[in-house]
Amino acid sequence: MPDSTPTVAAAEISRLAGVTRATVSNWRRRHADFPAPVPGGSESRPLFDLAEVQQWLRGHGITAADSPVQRLRTLLRSEVAPEGVVELMEFVADPAAEAADSVRAAVRAAIDAVGVQQTLAVLSERGLDGPSTGVYPTDQPVAALMADVLAAAVSPSPRSVLDPSCGGGTLLLEAARIGAVELHGQDILPVQAGRTAAVLSTLVPQADTDIRAGDALLADAFTDLEFDAVLSNPPYSQRDWGADELALDPRWVYSVPPRSESELAWAQHALAHLRPGATAVLLLPPAVAARSSGRRIRMELLRAGALRAVVALPPGASTPRQVGLQLWILRRPGIGNPADTLLFADTTRLPNAGGEQPDWPTLARTVVEAWQAFDKGDADTATVADVTAVVRVMDVLDDDVDLTPARHVRAVVDPGSASASARAAIGVLAEYLTDLHAAAEAVRDWNSAPGTVWRYVAVGNLIAGKAVRIVSTTPEQPPADTPQRPVLTGHDLLAGRGPSGITAPGAPVGEPIQEDDVLVSRLRDDHGAAQGARVAEGADIGAAPGPGVLVFRTDPTRVDPWFFAGFIGSPDNAAAMFGTTTIRLDPARLRIPLLPLADQQRYGAAFRNLHQLRVAARTAAETAGTAADLIATGLTAGALEPKDTQGAR
Repeated sequence: MPDSTPTVAAAEISRLAGVTRATVSNWRRRHADFPAPVPGGSESRPLFDLAEVQQWLRGHGITAADSPVQRLRTLLRSEVAPEGVVELMEFVADPAAEAADSVRAAVRAAIDAVGVQQTLAVLSERGLDGPSTGVYPTDQPVAALMADVLAAAVSPSPRSVLDPSCGGGTLLLEAARIGAVELHGQDILPVQAGRTAAVLSTLVPQADTDIRAGDALLADAFTDLEFDAVLSNPPYSQRDWGADELALDPRWVYSVPPRSESELAWAQHALAHLRPGATAVLLLPPAVAARSSGRRIRMELLRAGALRAVVALPPGASTPRQVGLQLWILRRPGIGNPADTLLFADTTRLPNAGGEQPDWPTLARTVVEAWQAFDKGDADTATVADVTAVVRVMDVLDDDVDLTPARHVRAVVDPGSASASARAAIGVLAEYLTDLHAAAEAVRDWNSAPGTVWRYVAVGNLIAGKAVRIVSTTPEQPPADTPQRPVLTGHDLLAGRGPSGITAPGAPVGEPIQEDDVLVSRLRDDHGAAQGARVAEGADIGAAPGPGVLVFRTDPTRVDPWFFAGFIGSPDNAAAMFGTTTIRLDPARLRIPLLPLADQQRYGAAFRNLHQLRVAARTAAETAGTAADLIATGLTAGALEPKDTQGAR
């Protein structure tokens, strides 16, 4: 039943007012007249009367955001029960359907404003309102990589693709991108199945789609059907996947999965739905490669030639961010003799994009090219020093049958390439040490000062005088053909690195960062010091400002950017940080000295030199670590040996 009184949670209030959730929490603490929670919520997620909240915002001069998306969220909360969302998704899937009520009219308005996918995401928020399912979404770069691996296989390009745990349909959309025209999916949550059906019917209407709701292991909707390919990100660590009920299931060709090995049940489910010689790509947690309980099934998959490759992704590449997931590439036996080799790839050894996200173009190209060469039988081309290795199946069938890629990539270190790589790394280190020396020389000489007493001006006054402005980071819907952009976060600024994230396709983003913008972290570092601050350059330019980032744009005829950044990032401005458990920055409390522009530029040049010194030191340290790791790997793998300092050799 719909709620009798429209209510909103703190997250909805923050969206309604255009502020952060932390701001809403501060309002509740600081304003005695803030509306009291109403029945129906919980201590961790209180609910508030929508009308009371709107009245309070108006009374405090806060203009409520009146976007189509916000109106839809409000109507969903007040008019639609979670179980009624599936019917709305069916409405989305039928563009010709009449918007017969206010909710459906709001759905149409949201689609016009932000598109089908984001509107479906808003509907899903309401439909999944409740306990977490424990199922993680498939990040778009990973989904694209999985589809590209599938397209690079020697088997014919797939026309029919199954995703037995389809979630929001990301993998099936990628399957359509590589040419699949028959898209089949199943999900245990009716909301997710409805979302996938709606997104496919609107974005790829030319495809033949069949999306079902239900548990694919316990109630397979496609029994006895075989497909050209399977793409799947199945649930992890299930304990109630039906081990007892399915003990005699004919899908368990490679041994009955133990209760703790639900992922290997999904792997066999995928193989059972493949045509002979067809390929499946699954996204799995790393423990599946090594758990003792799954040893028997891993061994049988290898003996039959059903497992063709294991690719380790770096932590942060996909949700959950703290885990380095793996791609398993499987092929149903039945054409030719069983394969006697296996491809391992450890992409954790590839460079990242300067933060938590990997360098996706490099990672994807390396994996796809290695897999394509391996699948064609070209083991030499498939082998990339320190990243990939082609290993004989018989060499993996030991007591553990451990399929962790790092273990096997390291074991086949080539002496020639190890020596060349180590020498190259030392050469690069020497170049960075030269840069570090030059940066240190630039800050060697200083004049003593008599203890200058500064006259300060508040940044709020500079903003009022239009000498500085805060760049809007409020997300706006970009044009449909806007490419993805890197995302710079507050943690990136504190760590002194470049953008670590990437925007989702078609997702709203803030105004892009421009050259000479001053970038400030709203977060406090681990030592409780002031916020990180720097002037945008290099990879920062064109990036989207992400969580925890404040962007200032100065009038260069009145305020030098590096002068501004240097003083904004000083310990004296730590007073602008407030909060206890959650630390935030109040821009109005920042201040800088009042100096003529020429003096500002002199100080700005000094702050820029200090920034370059920090960058050079950090780069040199990271390069030294890489060189040391390469040499240590060569020594321990038997590919390198130390020189005899006694002259015996």
